[in-house]
Amino acid sequence: PNKVGLMGLLQSFADLMKLVFKFKFYFFHSRSIVSVIGVFLLVCLVIFYCLIYGVYYSEVNGCLSFLWFLVVTSFTSYALLCAGWGSYSNYSMLGSIRSAFGSVSFE
Repeated sequence: PNKVGLMGLLQSFADLMKLVFKFKFYFFHSRSIVSVIGVFLLVCLVIFYCLIYGVYYSEVNGCLSFLWFLVVTSFTSYALLCAGWGSYSNYSMLGSIRSAFGSVSFE
């Protein structure tokens, strides 16, 4: 099927579940768990960004939204480093270091 859910809106979540359930753990791939943790941390950070955006425009605690935005943004460099280091690829590692340095330089 081309589309999952409401007109294909849930396709990315279906792809994520397929990726998670096809994951095989081997004894010598212990570093790839770090990569999976990094990917899950990135997904959680996207959810937190959505929550911060909703709270900011609902004006319940809008004064603290910018502080929470900075807290969540500081975790993105850790998630990128975990995803790149656990992938067993030199190019992924260099790309994750580059993007982590880029996000730190913007802070």
